[in-house]
Amino acid sequence: MMRVILSCVFLGFLMQTSFVSGGLPDWVPPEIIEMAAGEKGRCMGEHGTTQDMIDQVNAGNILNDRALTCYMFCLFESFSIIDEDGVLEYEMLLEMFPEDIKNKATDILGGCATQSGADNCEKVYKIATCVQGKDPGMWFMI
Repeated sequence: MMRVILSCVFLGFLMQTSFVSGGLPDWVPPEIIEMAAGEKGRCMGEHGTTQDMIDQVNAGNILNDRALTCYMFCLFESFSIIDEDGVLEYEMLLEMFPEDIKNKATDILGGCATQSGADNCEKVYKIATCVQGKDPGMWFMI
């Protein structure tokens, strides 16, 4: 159950209904940020991702760089947000979204959850750019 909650909160980090202003939303508990920090550090180290790359994503520029795209897949996989085929597991997460954004998230994620690609890193890049293309304010990275 804790893994499902963490997955939902993690996706909440990624999906926001307003433009990113540099900070995390108020509703995110500090404990969750602390728990995600270990996975963030591990995934950054495994893939050579820099904080500057993550900051660029949050500024609206999703780089097609394997250090970033594989980092995104690593985080998604560590929180069971994506399956082994690179398909976003969004349906279970929708149940945890606040009602005021659930319809918007359903429309966007439903159309972006499955993408083709040479590997899972490329698929995650395409998911990210799909979401950003539908609503630039909806994509956020930790």
